[in-house]
Amino acid sequence: MTASNQMSFEERERRAFEIYESKIRPLIGPGDESKYVKIDVLSGDYEIGENSATAGRILRTRRPGGVISTIQGHRPRVIKLRSPRRTVRVSKAQQ
Repeated sequence: MTASNQMSFEERERRAFEIYESKIRPLIGPGDESKYVKIDVLSGDYEIGENSATAGRILRTRRPGGVISTIQGHRPRVIKLRSPRRTVRVSKAQQ
């Protein structure tokens, strides 16, 4: 069983928010709020981009086995959980 399979959805979301708040949010300037932030919750690695697909592709190239969470506009839009066996997409309604 991989580390990504051992984490609950809530744990993955919590880790993504912790990484975002501590490492990434201070780097987001005015005008960058609409950019997509892809975060690998296992390593803390991230990619910021105008386009969700491009940012995700770049991050997956660096972290092929990562558990990737997506944040846009300072809140999660889509959480994409990746494991070597399967990909699960969970869409969250805007809060």
